Amino acid sequence: MEEYKVARVETGIQGLDEMLGGGIPEKSIILLCGGPGSGKTIMTLQYMMAAVSRGEPVVYVSLEESMEKKTRNATAFGWDLVEAEKKDAIEVLDIYMVPHSKGIVEPIDRRKGKIQFSIENEIETAVKRIGAKHIIIDPVTSILVHESRSGKKRYLIGQLFDTIRNLGCTAVITSEGIPNAGDFYMEQFLADGVFLLKKDLLDYTMIKTIRIDKMRGIDFDDQPRRYVITNKGFQVFNMESVLV
Repeated sequence: MEEYKVARVETGIQGLDEMLGGGIPEKSIILLCGGPGSGKTIMTLQYMMAAVSRGEPVVYVSLEESMEKKTRNATAFGWDLVEAEKKDAIEVLDIYMVPHSKGIVEPIDRRKGKIQFSIENEIETAVKRIGAKHIIIDPVTSILVHESRSGKKRYLIGQLFDTIRNLGCTAVITSEGIPNAGDFYMEQFLADGVFLLKKDLLDYTMIKTIRIDKMRGIDFDDQPRRYVITNKGFQVFNMESVLV
């Protein structure tokens, strides 16, 4: 009987693709969780530029830090986001959320002003305009932070994930912080894969580790592995054991 082969998407991150057996399953949604300074944004940019290098357009939704700042920081790694955008290899949605009274939150695009309909509508329009194969959202927390009602949070997350799945794109979505054991997070439940980035102090040395907590449809290395961020970006030491 012939073995079923899952179509893969390489992350472009040395060591991580090996942990995944060649990459993440195509059209999956990955949730990347980690605290401040863990490298979530750098990982999304590296993933994006790897996709661009393969000729696969990307929609990048920046929801907190301005895309201008991310673009400047990307140059330190040799990634030219400006040129990629000129070539329609990437489409940027640079959005910030403005809270108003009665729980209303208004999304504003730093480049175009007020968003007429919804973030989901903007994403769909951008994907269709450049024929995007990938969607990156950094971070999804910004959509939820001003919403106190748990039911509404679940609705917002469900709506966003449904939009991505209907577009048939592979997605990487970042989330601030590591989920606590026993807590229910809708985005963690709906995601096909969950990657956890952690920082631990070991013998007075800061050790950064990545762990694949969940990945549907494939076998994967579920052990924590050390990673570093150099001038070439993210690198995972997938062959080393880590005790933290």
